[in-house]
Amino acid sequence: MGRTMRADMYENVSVRKRASGEYEETVYDRRVQATGKRGVAVRREPLYQECRGSGKRNVAQMESGKVSGGSRAVWKEPMYEADRRNREAGAYRTTGQEKTKRGRKKFGRRKRKSAARKVLTGLLFYFLFAGMIATCIAVVSVFSEWKEKRQSQDAAKTDGIMADGTEAWTEEETGSRALMEITPEIRHECQELYEEQEELLLIVNKDHELETSYQPMLRNICKGRLKAADILYEDLCAMLEDGGQAGYEYWIASAHRDRAYQQGLVDEDVEKYMAKGYTYEAALQKTYEYTMPAGQSEHETGLALDILCSTNMMMDESQAYEPGNQWLAAHCHEYGFILRYPADKEDVTGIKYEPWHFRYVGKEAAAYLRNKGWTLEEFYRVIHDSIR
Repeated sequence: MGRTMRADMYENVSVRKRASGEYEETVYDRRVQATGKRGVAVRREPLYQECRGSGKRNVAQMESGKVSGGSRAVWKEPMYEADRRNREAGAYRTTGQEKTKRGRKKFGRRKRKSAARKVLTGLLFYFLFAGMIATCIAVVSVFSEWKEKRQSQDAAKTDGIMADGTEAWTEEETGSRALMEITPEIRHECQELYEEQEELLLIVNKDHELETSYQPMLRNICKGRLKAADILYEDLCAMLEDGGQAGYEYWIASAHRDRAYQQGLVDEDVEKYMAKGYTYEAALQKTYEYTMPAGQSEHETGLALDILCSTNMMMDESQAYEPGNQWLAAHCHEYGFILRYPADKEDVTGIKYEPWHFRYVGKEAAAYLRNKGWTLEEFYRVIHDSIR
């Protein structure tokens, strides 16, 4: 429902508000509308002026702009009315031509941006595609070269000699991890060295069993406690004496062993492992990691010695951490000895690392093997064909 307007609702309202200053607001002067310029801000009376004379307001007279007592209600123009009229008159309106120009500019910018994006995207895909093709070509080329090289190596292995006269032998033939190339000059050097010291370069292992008729020339060492080959005695004494002057003392745990003694050691180790729960086959295999079968041990030649440091009497890999053992490994070739079973050649020798096991081969052969980084197995492979 609507509210009924009564004349008495406005009784004394204007008077109170004007007295309190609520109508003291800034508006625009209506008298300057005709000039078309924005009016100067002046202070105006309220929309409905107080009726003079009667002291009361007549709503009808106030609405008609007349009040009793000769007074008129003054119309106050709202603020910013001039702005509204200007907008309605089109003063601020943008022409269609200007809109068209702006639209064309925006469209042109968008079009240029779109073209730049397309160019960049095309370049990106081009380089990606070109990179993939180049990678594929490189992979195919490397694979082809590797295949050709492998085929040439296989062909060389078939004959045993490479095209330039170099002998090739690989891991399958020697147990070595790296491909080795043996030139005719190296083969000739090894052959001469072997012919000069054939007795010292005798090889004994699982593949080369010592003949039962072999009888080494022995002599007592360590005050008669052990025996060793007579040919190594002087060099052994010199090595131990120089080691002593360097501050190290040694204990020779084992030297020459005959075949029966070697077989007794094998049986003893097998029994020890079987007592721990191993089967006979497993115990035998475990024994052969360090102890060779009878007839296949270098100790039967009298040229092999087990040398321990006096500060450590354990025959295990802890010897390698002893300064005295390190001195022997670094200088033994100067006295004709080699470390027979190195740590990095276990797959070549077939024997676990034994830092205490030294083999006498003579000074010349020891220096040659050390220079080449070979074991006796690798040296023997070079001269094998020439001594058949």
